Amino acid sequence: MGGRVAMSDSSLRELGMDLIEERQFERALGVFSESVRRRPADHRSRMLAARCLAEMGERERAVTAYHACAEGLLRRDYLLSAMAACKLALELAPQERRLKDTLVRIHARASRNASGRASVPPPLPPETMFEGKVEQDLLGMVGEELTQRAIEVLAAPDPGGAADPNSRPPLPLFAALEREAFLDLVYRMAWRSVPPGTVMSQEGETGDHLYVIVAGKAEVTRLTEGQRKTLGFLGGGSIFGELSLITNTSPTASVTSTVDTEVFEVRREHLNAVARNHPSVPQVLAEFAQQRMARNMMATSPLFQQLPESDRAALLGRFTFRALQPREKALVEGEPSPGLFLVLAGELVVQKEDPAGGAVSLGILREGEVAGEMSLLTGTNASATVAATRKTATAFLPREAFSELTQEHPPIKTYLEQLSEQRMQRTAEALRPAEIIDADELVIEPEAAKAV
Repeated sequence: MGGRVAMSDSSLRELGMDLIEERQFERALGVFSESVRRRPADHRSRMLAARCLAEMGERERAVTAYHACAEGLLRRDYLLSAMAACKLALELAPQERRLKDTLVRIHARASRNASGRASVPPPLPPETMFEGKVEQDLLGMVGEELTQRAIEVLAAPDPGGAADPNSRPPLPLFAALEREAFLDLVYRMAWRSVPPGTVMSQEGETGDHLYVIVAGKAEVTRLTEGQRKTLGFLGGGSIFGELSLITNTSPTASVTSTVDTEVFEVRREHLNAVARNHPSVPQVLAEFAQQRMARNMMATSPLFQQLPESDRAALLGRFTFRALQPREKALVEGEPSPGLFLVLAGELVVQKEDPAGGAVSLGILREGEVAGEMSLLTGTNASATVAATRKTATAFLPREAFSELTQEHPPIKTYLEQLSEQRMQRTAEALRPAEIIDADELVIEPEAAKAV
């Protein structure tokens, strides 16, 4: 065992993970506990040691280890990971009061300085159960001696990492909920560990859940011209699937884990149950979705790229949120455009009556694209009908506000004029009749034949 004593923290974790794979939970417990004994801030090893205790049937000790892990993570402002430790402990002991108290303190830590809330100091941390003054190496221990010494190490507090009391660490979505709704949701939602290569959200398929990445990494891709292209990567703290879940629109990209990834999974049924108990939740979710869509638009929409970042929020503030139901028309061919529509989530189909009969589809407008600018710029009626193919979230700017916008921001007017011209050309090409050749034109005159 002397060789193992010299192992690094990362090597100990790797050895412990191998032992878990082999289901040698007692040996893995010794490895992870030794890692924590050497470095109390190693909360990853604390959490894995707690799992080993649970697998060994030591439920109470596992809960104690998870709780100490949650407290240490909270002290360092790793709020999502602290929630994960509480959630894993709650699966073993759903009625454990100290876990609820820690969750309350996690919520208070994130929402303490939120506007519109009274400033309430969070409850004090629980009294320490163990001091962690274990001097022996745990790698060679077995049986009751191991579990007793391990819990003394695992339940001891992490002495470092006191967070800035004046800061407000982010806790997306969860911090926006009132405390009791937050607790209700945490108790209902699921914690999952997904292996690399798992498709968690599929482009074009309406999902019934949202994910919050606790730890790990995921790739965001989109199918473009038959090729799957990478749009970016998501890390801990990222949320995805929420727009599809809340607006009932299909996601415009796929999200796939690239490494072992831990996530919270919140299903529609979880949100519905929480909303029944807490009437404020639907409004909180709607506002959260709108804010997320707004940030996406300001970062990616060509319309907003015409302005400096500092001016984009004020521009978006002129729009109002408007949800379109399937087949609902935003624009009607031959009628004035009521204003400018900006697609936030979902899609709009553009169709024009064909002189030969029927209708011609001119294209699909997706996230970040606009509709109605042609009629607004020219003062004429809409040249095509634009309708939602499915439930679609849009930002809407009335006709009067559009005139003010283009006067105040010439770059936006120039962009929309160029867009309008391109669209008119595409419309003309789409409606151009098939070329008809008169048979007489195929007869070559004698003089012309000689010339050939």
